[in-house]
Amino acid sequence: MISFILRGWNALANIGITDDLPFLEKKKTQVTNLVVGIGLPLFLYFGIVNAWNGLHLLSVMNFSLLVGGILILVTQFRQKYYLARFIVVIVTTTIFTAQSLLFRNGNEILLLVNLIVTIIYYSEKRFIAFITTVNVACYLWVKYISFQPPMFETVSDGRVLFNVLCGLISFTVALQYFKFEQLNNQQAIQQKNDELEALNKTKEKLFSIIAHDLRSPIAQIKSTLDLVNRDFISKEEFHELSHHFTKQIDQLQDNMNNLLTWSQSQLNGIVTKPQAVSPSLITKEVIELLKQQWQAKEIQIQFEPFDDLVWMDPDHLKVVMRNLLSNAIKFSKKKHSIVINHSRNNKELTIAVRDTGVGMDQKQLDSLFTAEEIISTHGTDKERGTGLGLKLCKEFLDKNKGEIWAISEKGIGSTFFINIPLYQPIGS
Repeated sequence: MISFILRGWNALANIGITDDLPFLEKKKTQVTNLVVGIGLPLFLYFGIVNAWNGLHLLSVMNFSLLVGGILILVTQFRQKYYLARFIVVIVTTTIFTAQSLLFRNGNEILLLVNLIVTIIYYSEKRFIAFITTVNVACYLWVKYISFQPPMFETVSDGRVLFNVLCGLISFTVALQYFKFEQLNNQQAIQQKNDELEALNKTKEKLFSIIAHDLRSPIAQIKSTLDLVNRDFISKEEFHELSHHFTKQIDQLQDNMNNLLTWSQSQLNGIVTKPQAVSPSLITKEVIELLKQQWQAKEIQIQFEPFDDLVWMDPDHLKVVMRNLLSNAIKFSKKKHSIVINHSRNNKELTIAVRDTGVGMDQKQLDSLFTAEEIISTHGTDKERGTGLGLKLCKEFLDKNKGEIWAISEKGIGSTFFINIPLYQPIGS
């Protein structure tokens, strides 16, 4: 029963709400829907009761409010939000004033509710001043001539009390709902601020890495070239150093690729364009791309091609496989081996990249995909990194409805697993 009421409450509040509606406008629209929606059964009830008691003009006014409320909700549904709010202000001001004057039914309290709602809804100062003046004038008019008898038969004291309570309840519900949503908005803003603060820390860490790990190799290469140009180092000696420079340039290229990819994802968000793609072909391409790195360490890559297709953005899959294999090479010792294998079920393909390198302890393993701070670790041959590789892997897999995890043992090696949705042909 409670869940049914909550679903109805949410359905009423979200009439006419669209995803592209600004946050504040969305909340104003929801408050309108709730206040009007709560009032509709009351307008109907009193329209019938007043007709039964012979108060036909008051009954007509109640039914006018009912029709006006329905019109407002229809206008909201058609996403004409400003027109709906204008109708609310004009209809309620007119009818509440008339009812209060003619029947002394206590509805003048609703003019004050109307005043508060107007201030909440509108930002145009002249319109607020006009509506405020009209509502205050109507309220004072009703209270000023309250000593005179009504033009028609007055309603009972119980009805007056009920109308006043309804007005106060409507006023309280509207303000509390708006206050509740404002608190939620403040929490959302605080969460965004926390995320921005974490992002700024990440950027500071990246700048530190760029300043040290990226600039240092370039400076070494430049200084060596200067020595060659000044004939302090012969070409033969430079040739002996070229292997070391090649390794540094490869590391720089990997780091720059990760930095550029991560920067792009932070600026524009991660946009996925999934399609049927062969992870086997992607893996072979990555193995060839990193050939110089694994051959330099005399590492054996064991990989058996397979025919399965997955549903994923091919560029993202390439980044994931490049980082996993690059990490396996980075933390493997010379003449070790790396094994890439796969398994599948009806819906997912699992790819495992296993190395027999340095491994990780449980603390490192637990913080791999949860730590906000980016941690850069040097490889077995002093390879440098930015610490962005696994972060990118997780972000890209999350966006492609995949997942990543790892198992590891210090001094034994690590295995990284990724799950990717299998491609499901239409009609299969």
